[in-house]
Amino acid sequence: MTWRSPLALVRDALAGQRARERDLRSLVSNLPFENQKKTRQPNRYFSGNAIKTTKYTFLLFIPMNLYEQFHRWANIYFVGLAILNFVPVVNAFQPEVALIPILVILSLTALKDGWEDFRRYQSDRKINNTPCFIYSMKRRWKDVRVGDFVKVVCNEIIPADLLLLHISDPNGVCHVETANLDGETNLKQRRVVPGLCIMFVPESFDSTVVCERPNNNLNHFICYEKPDREKVGAGIESLLLRGCKVKNTQYAVGFVVYAHETKSMLNNSGARYKRSKLERKLNTDVIFCVILLFTMCLIGAVHSLWLQALPGVPPYLVPYSTGQLDSPALSGFYMFFTMIILLQILIPISLYVSIELVKISQIFFITNDIDLYDEGTDSRAQCKTLNITEDLGQIEYIFSDKTGTLTENKMVFRRCSIMGTEYPHKENIRLAVLDEPDSEEEVIFDQPPRTPQTGWSLEAEDTNLEDARHHHGGRRKSKISLNADSSVAFSSPLETEVIPDRKLLQKISKTESSGRQQMDPYLDFFLALAICNTVVVSTATAQRQRQSALTSDNLCYEAESPDEAALVYAAKAYGFTLMARTPDSVTVRLPSGKDLVFEVLDTLAFDFNRKRMSVLVRHPVTKEHVLYTKGADYAIMELLGTPYAIAADTQYHLDCYAKDGLRTLCFTKKIVSDEVYESWSVKRRSALAAINDREELIMDTAVQLETKLSLLATGIEDRLQESVPDTIVALREAGIQVWVLTGDKPETAVNISYACSLLKDEDLLVIDGHTLAMALSSDLQDRFVDLAKRCRSVVCCRVTPLQKSDVVKVVQDKLKVMTLAVDGANDVNMIQAADVGIGILGQEGMQAVMASDFAVSHFKHLKKLLLVHGHWCHTRLANMIIYFFYKNVQAYVNMLFWYQFFCGFSGTTMIDYWLLIFFNLLFTSVPPIMFGIMDNDVSAEMLLGVPELYKTGQGEYKSSTFWVAILDAFYQSLVCFFIPYMAYWNSDVDLFTFGTPLNTISLFTILLHLSIEIKAWTWVHWLIMVGSVGLYFIVTVAYSAACITCNPPSNPYWILQRQMADPMFYLICIISTVVALLPYTFHVLRNSINPTPLMQARHLDKLDPFSRDQWIKEWRS
Repeated sequence: MTWRSPLALVRDALAGQRARERDLRSLVSNLPFENQKKTRQPNRYFSGNAIKTTKYTFLLFIPMNLYEQFHRWANIYFVGLAILNFVPVVNAFQPEVALIPILVILSLTALKDGWEDFRRYQSDRKINNTPCFIYSMKRRWKDVRVGDFVKVVCNEIIPADLLLLHISDPNGVCHVETANLDGETNLKQRRVVPGLCIMFVPESFDSTVVCERPNNNLNHFICYEKPDREKVGAGIESLLLRGCKVKNTQYAVGFVVYAHETKSMLNNSGARYKRSKLERKLNTDVIFCVILLFTMCLIGAVHSLWLQALPGVPPYLVPYSTGQLDSPALSGFYMFFTMIILLQILIPISLYVSIELVKISQIFFITNDIDLYDEGTDSRAQCKTLNITEDLGQIEYIFSDKTGTLTENKMVFRRCSIMGTEYPHKENIRLAVLDEPDSEEEVIFDQPPRTPQTGWSLEAEDTNLEDARHHHGGRRKSKISLNADSSVAFSSPLETEVIPDRKLLQKISKTESSGRQQMDPYLDFFLALAICNTVVVSTATAQRQRQSALTSDNLCYEAESPDEAALVYAAKAYGFTLMARTPDSVTVRLPSGKDLVFEVLDTLAFDFNRKRMSVLVRHPVTKEHVLYTKGADYAIMELLGTPYAIAADTQYHLDCYAKDGLRTLCFTKKIVSDEVYESWSVKRRSALAAINDREELIMDTAVQLETKLSLLATGIEDRLQESVPDTIVALREAGIQVWVLTGDKPETAVNISYACSLLKDEDLLVIDGHTLAMALSSDLQDRFVDLAKRCRSVVCCRVTPLQKSDVVKVVQDKLKVMTLAVDGANDVNMIQAADVGIGILGQEGMQAVMASDFAVSHFKHLKKLLLVHGHWCHTRLANMIIYFFYKNVQAYVNMLFWYQFFCGFSGTTMIDYWLLIFFNLLFTSVPPIMFGIMDNDVSAEMLLGVPELYKTGQGEYKSSTFWVAILDAFYQSLVCFFIPYMAYWNSDVDLFTFGTPLNTISLFTILLHLSIEIKAWTWVHWLIMVGSVGLYFIVTVAYSAACITCNPPSNPYWILQRQMADPMFYLICIISTVVALLPYTFHVLRNSINPTPLMQARHLDKLDPFSRDQWIKEWRS
């Protein structure tokens, strides 16, 4: 290893930092520098490919973990008090004993953190040692560097972000599966950088690759190559992302542009942390406990000042060897800190650990609920944010998208309008009606393949219609489970079974026989359906290890969105079969059986600004440049050159489709002259090679071409998900407001809202995106929110993803309510803006699921997730927290505080130190955790049958509830202290003989208190409650027998044994416990005379199912 001066090292480090922070990076091949020193490697400043997700190292684990744990103020508080206890003038316990509770908590947390970090270490080691090919040599992932050439074979996971330079396919096209990144199972096309797909030799690669700085945008990438002086641009379509799988090619070779800074690593932010509403209230109550603690300590300090002011010195104030006492002020100062040490448990040290255990159990119950499992996709409910489960029981507003959320996002071709004439496809509608009762996850296996037709006739159509009816009614169905690797992106048979409209089929047949195919708008319409998309065509033998839904001629279609799949199958039903697609051509088979190969000149991809996509092709017969465009109707209508009458008739049909709940799309055609194309292609190439403002330049070139279009139109149906109306009705009965935020046109949004029982005829607000933009302005926000909260339903249509998130934020800020956003596609902004984000495992995009806090398979699962699990999570956790505060105040703090009035506030205790510690760590620690995990106040059947209980259960944790529990604890502590005190008045019992009944009474009182709070007893409850009492007596008896000189000069030897032989002990315990729990008679009377809805529900739970159902019907009526 060559020695380098410190100055050179600093200079090299600064150069590396500048290189990594530049907006553009210039990369070259590592091969010419393979045998040179590292200081001469051109790409040495960029990180290697080894990953390290661990937080700790073996040697530094303890200090680093303590640093992490001391981010919690509670830990600092207890450690500080333990250290303070080592100061002789203020200590209240033996210093070593005082350390035990906080050491136990810190050790348990450290063990948990260490185990989690060890699992991360094992995962890192496995990934880093995964084999791969680096320039034909078998190496490991951690050896990959920026500038290397990596070869990836079919079905292999990509080790780094690679610029695709060469593949085995002569067309230069392969596909990748991005399920590991965004959860989407459909394939995405990737193509070789232009000009490099034929001949590629790594040794001769002398280009400089200039790429953008690493970022976490999975859908964006810009770079260009400089082989000579000419720039060759490339985008995301030429980037293979780490974590994806290569498909449909034997191998692919790529140039490493990002190693450790890959897009997948930059998106890996770990588990999200959110503070729940209950946690925020808990922090407020902890502050109240601190104030209460300081008040008690001030009383002790003032009492100390008062004692010093007495004429005679009390005998228990022992002076120093000099005969002097501390000044009253200094004595009061010392006593203040002594009391803090003595009463420290008023801030519950074990509460936070108990909360984590309860939340882990709640997540287990949610993810393992069979009712939230979907057999069709083999998916269960997912919890991605671990600490807001209780917020599911506090939701007041739900904001829902439509497509893929309320609807299935399984598109079905329904109607079309061509040249102003509508074709209703009534037989296709009838087919859907026949299929309605069937399960959505049923897939047809035994369909007989249709005979390829060489021509069309009405007789043939009639035969097909009859065959379809007979086949649909008599087919055998079987259910399959599609796992995460399933490739059947759109498994419902309704996407593939399209029965042609007789009138339209007759029109096409006449056109075919007339020989006017080149100029006919009807043929152009179906050519547009087949060509204007990104559907991938492969055969059943393609190298994709998945199931595939085969077409009649053994073709397999992979679509990035379900509407494209529905349209391609619709074209195929009329004989226009998409046979093949390459980057340079599209092959379509006509009804006559003839294949037309269209040369693809360019593809103008869809973007959210244009709301459309286009494909520019050269017609194989006329040699014309034809532009086919598909997009939203409002984005197409303003670009038309179609005669007004046709446009008006088509718009009328589109409005009718929207009112029927159909999703409307417009198709257009444009003939581009040679001169216009040549001029435009120059600008297009320049835009594609640009590195700055590349997206804007590309979009501008697309807009320039998409003008004066000739209109065609179509309508497809997005069916409502199962049980959506019932779910929305239940949510509204639970007191939750449901808003729909969608990008669809108003007619479609309103129709779907009526269909899912969201809208009625009264109190309805429908607002479009343009109006919403004005309503969300700062001067109109208050009026908009005031109007919206008075409406029974709100539907926002034609809104952008940014507007959706703005609506959520405005409602949150203005109304101070708990919000939930649910989406089944890609509305990440809305999901992240809400207090709780839920993703639906939909058909199109999975970005919302990846960004969500929870994920479910269907919208209907929200009903049980909120009304049952949300109620249980919030109620259990709230009651456990209240019980913790009560237990510590009653059993520990107040008992010691009352005793200080009789010991001159000297800081002594009437119970042995070890037994005080055992009381919280052993005897009373498990029952409240069990209470928080397993208590079941109302059954799931009652919560689902009476949704109103959800609203009632939201008030379990309030400020009044907290203070009632504190007052109850004060009352019980007075009873538990002064009844034994009066019983032993003027007796000669020693200190521990007096304290032992107090400890026993406290145990009985808090366990019986908990027994009254428990709503549903199981054998686990009995085991833990009886076990806690038994453990108390066993440990205390053993300690009293074995500990002779544990705490000199005090001696707890044989104390409990002597007490248990005295009948007075049992009498005191029984009387004190009964008197302490007397206030519960008030609760019994109140619940008998005026029961709450939850009490009524608990009573109905005790009835037999038939009687309970009858009572529920009567209640709801």
